[in-house]
Amino acid sequence: MPKEYMEILETLIEKLTLSAILEMLERICHKKAENLRTHWQDETSAKLWEKAARQIEQINIDV
Repeated sequence: MPKEYMEILETLIEKLTLSAILEMLERICHKKAENLRTHWQDETSAKLWEKAARQIEQINIDV
């Protein structure tokens, strides 16, 4: 992964919180799944994105 991307992510975590970043990632995964179902009729990929969303949701971060 390029160092530039790591620095961008680190800055976002510092400005927000790790918990907020994870919540946004969860929402993005849900939206990605919905988009795949609605526009591409790709249920297989949609299920993978939903699974990722559920896994992120179960991460408890108090930082």
